[in-house]
Order: sequence, then C-alpha cells, then structure tokens
Amino acid sequence: MVRKLDRRSLVKTATGTGAALAAAGALGLGSKRSSVYAAPALIQNTGSTVELAYWTSFGSGVNGDAQTALIEKFNASQTEIKVVPQAVENYEAVASQLITGLQTGDIPDVALLSDVWWFRFYLSESLADLTPMLTPEMKAEDYVQSLFTEYQRNGGQYAIPFARSTPLFYYNADVVEKAGVSPDVFAKWSTFREAAPDLISKGGVEAAFAFGNAASYGAWVLHGPVWAFGGRYSDADFNIKIAEEPGVTTGEFMREFVSSGNAITVDDPEIDFINGVTAAVLESTGSLGSITSTATFNFKTAFLPEEKQFGCCTGGAGLAVMAGAPDEKKAAALKFIEFCTSTEETTIWSQATGYMPVRTSAIESPEEQAFLDKNPNARTAVEQLPKTQPQDSARVFIPNGDQILGRGWEQILVNNRPAAEVWAEVTEELKPEAEAVLEQVEALEG
Repeated sequence: MVRKLDRRSLVKTATGTGAALAAAGALGLGSKRSSVYAAPALIQNTGSTVELAYWTSFGSGVNGDAQTALIEKFNASQTEIKVVPQAVENYEAVASQLITGLQTGDIPDVALLSDVWWFRFYLSESLADLTPMLTPEMKAEDYVQSLFTEYQRNGGQYAIPFARSTPLFYYNADVVEKAGVSPDVFAKWSTFREAAPDLISKGGVEAAFAFGNAASYGAWVLHGPVWAFGGRYSDADFNIKIAEEPGVTTGEFMREFVSSGNAITVDDPEIDFINGVTAAVLESTGSLGSITSTATFNFKTAFLPEEKQFGCCTGGAGLAVMAGAPDEKKAAALKFIEFCTSTEETTIWSQATGYMPVRTSAIESPEEQAFLDKNPNARTAVEQLPKTQPQDSARVFIPNGDQILGRGWEQILVNNRPAAEVWAEVTEELKPEAEAVLEQVEALEG
C-alpha cells in the first residue's frame, strides 16, 4: 500500500522558493527472486534489509495502481531492499515536502521530481551525482538519449528518466465524424480554428477546444504551440523571448480562439474532454491511461498541430537520489531505479499509463510493437517523441517560471488582455529571476 502524506504549505513565491532552496542547500508483479537485480556487496554487507523511503505523486488512479504494482514486484524480487512509498497529490507537493524536509532533516532517499523541479534541487546540491554508480549492466546508452541527457549538468547525471511524457493532441472521433469534418484539420492550428464552428454546431459540443490554467500546466501544453508559431519562451542563455513578435502572435491567435466562443478556459481540460464538453484537448501522454479507462466515446490521438513548423516539448518526471543519503541507501536506490527503468518494466509501465518507454530497447521490443499495433493512440505518442525538444529555460530552470508563464496565459485567455501587454509584463517578472539563477549556476559550475 502507498502511505499518504499530509501536504505541507507550498512555497508560493519565487523569492520564497529560492530562499528555501538556498537554506536546503546549506543543510547539505511476480514473486520470483530476480538474479539480475540482486543487491550489490555494499548492501549485502549491511546484514539486514535496506529500507528506502520513496516520495512520489502517484498514489491513486491508473498511474498509482501501476506504480504500486511496480514497487510490489521489486520488493518481491529480492530480500535486501524494501521500498516504502509515500504519496502526495502532485509533483508540486513532492517538491514542497522536500523543500521543508531538507531544512528539518525529514527527507526521502529517492524522489520523483518533475521537469520544473529537479534543477532547483540540483542548484541546492541536494541531489546525488549518479555517474559514479552507473554500471555497465544499466546500459546507459540504451536510455532514450533526449530524455536521459536532460538530467546532465557539468559532467554529472542527477536523475534517471522514468515517468516521461510529452503533450499529445486528443480528439473526439465521434464528434469529428458527426460534424463531417476531416481529421486533417488538426494538422495546423489555423485549419483547426477554422473548423471549430462546424465541430460545435454539427458535432454537438460546447467548444472545439479547452485551455487550462496555470495549475493545470497551461504553460507546458502551450509551449509547443509557441514553437509552432516560431516563438520561444526564452533561449538557452535565459534571455526572455516570449514578448517578441512570434510569441505575441501565438498569444493573439489563442486569445481570438477563446474570444470567438470556439474555445473555452477551464480548470481541468481533461475532465471536460472526458465529459464530452469539448472536441479536442492537449493533454499529457501520461493521461492516456486514465482517458482510455474513463472516456465513453471513441477518441483518437494526433501529433500536435503545426503552424509555421512543428513544436512539441518533453515533460514528466525522473527519479533522483538524495545527496545526503548513506552510501548503502544510494546503492539500493540505484538498484530500484534500474529495476523501474529496465526494458521489461518501462514497457509495462508505459503500456499501463501512457508515459513514454524510456529505453530504446523497450520501444523496439516485439512486445511493445505488438501493443502499439493494437493501441494506435499509444503509437502516436511514441512516434511523436523523436520530434520533440527539451523545454526552454524560462519554464524549467527559473524558479516559479512555469507559474509566471502560466499566469500570463491566464491573463490572455481568461481576462482577454492583449498578448503584447501581458508578455511584456511577464518578461519583466522573469528577468530578475533569470539573473538569480545564472548567478547560482556560475557559483556552482564556474
């Protein structure tokens, strides 16, 4: 069973988050035993079972059930290591709990850290460099390299990809057929918006599309569209670019989509899509399992719409080991991570949840290819993966950058404010935060 934790207060401001991390940095399925995952000598020499505390956001639903099965399978496969999972409600709660724990000493050995959080803990030197512990048996070269290398900094490896995802375009195929619209309209944002009135009037839905808010990762799912229109949130050197012409054009295009009445803004786009309120939605590949299990209509998936070009980012979470963990727990943690991300287990996890297989051998395996043949919605996600890019630094490396950008999108889409005005304000808010991060990086990496 996964033990629930009470969520502690979340550090809500970028300044508060930065201060907390600075303080934290100062504190420094079967039962057959597996021979492949036998514990190394460092663990065996302790003479007792090593218990690993693992903090995760997968405590319920399809993803929670899949992770519970994975942990139970690992625990049953050997006797030297026992993983004790503790679940909170989302990625942000894991990070908040960890910020507090680094100051009180109440920390896990392993944590599931999202795309917008792992780097902050890297800057506070709270994560172990896994490079010295990577063995030839782990076959690091077999990981999908675009996902694996995202956790590399200054020659170190600070997490291993696990629940990795990308945004995916979901559409109600019954509505599309009823409206007499070709799915080809979803190839570009402009043709999709043009077809929206027919999808609504003939398809029988309230809106063609639903945008979420900052809390529902609005800045993440709209990252790809910004690229599609030729824009960026920022460049690799933390120069904020969203207020430039392509970013403004993206904002105005989406604002018109909403103000025309053809798209709506909601708290949780996935729920409205499942309930038949909208014809289409952008959601995580990690939502594929839950949408498949709950939707009562025929839905299909597609690559994200293009405009000037294709744009889609990566996302999701990786498994990190705490720098302060004793050596035997670090070794045990890596064995757990190796198990979770093995060819067999990442295949099972991906098929159950919709998250990406994180190994090339898993994607190419006969079992996975047979599954994808039977589940074309999952194949879409896997085939889109090579076209994706790592996210812009403004969202993933600037503390609270995701929320700052997300609130900007809310101003444009919910409050109907001009994109140029909003993005100028967002730029001014992000600039000092970017400078602070650059100073931290310089101090840490030289």
